[in-house]
Amino acid sequence: MKRLNGVVILLAVLALISNCGKQAVKEEPVKEQAIEKKVEKQQPSEQKPAVVETTKVETTTAVEAPVPEEEKVKETKGKLEEVLEVATTGDSIDVMYMVRPNDYLIKIAKNEYGVAWMWKKIYTWNIDKIGDNPNLIYPFNEFLLKKPRDKANPVKYEFYDYEVKPGETLWSIAGKEYGNNYAWIVILHDNADVLNFDLEKLPPGTILKLRTKLW
Repeated sequence: MKRLNGVVILLAVLALISNCGKQAVKEEPVKEQAIEKKVEKQQPSEQKPAVVETTKVETTTAVEAPVPEEEKVKETKGKLEEVLEVATTGDSIDVMYMVRPNDYLIKIAKNEYGVAWMWKKIYTWNIDKIGDNPNLIYPFNEFLLKKPRDKANPVKYEFYDYEVKPGETLWSIAGKEYGNNYAWIVILHDNADVLNFDLEKLPPGTILKLRTKLW
């Protein structure tokens, strides 16, 4: 009888161990699924910067309304006729052009003549000022441009008197009056008779003539 009870107890213990093992095996896949779901939730947050950048690009594209093709053709045709007149007839006059910040020869050629290849002419006319490198031009320098006599519109400047104050320089005056310190070269050029191109000669009380506008 005691043996029978021992066998029953042993079988009960083995059955209990078997059930515990099955429960342990079932728990593992649940943990893996939870990890996979956690990773899937993290992925979209890493892609958000790309979506933001795309939105920024799209909001900064269309700024200017397109110019009608008829106006473009009309403007280009007029400019081209002007170029051909300068290049062929020789009946032209010299007009001074002041270089603006961010200008370059091709840009000037397009704005003044409507065609890019006129930059070579501009360079030839001003090679003494520009030097060997046509890509290097400086703001507020004045270039010579040739325009047809009947279409030329030379710029006429008006001036006002400015009294130099203690501690002022051409650099500071240009920044205050013209809005750009680099325009000091314009003041020096316009007052060559007073300054004699001497940057150190600027005592308080000196009367300079300044332009009412640069362009």
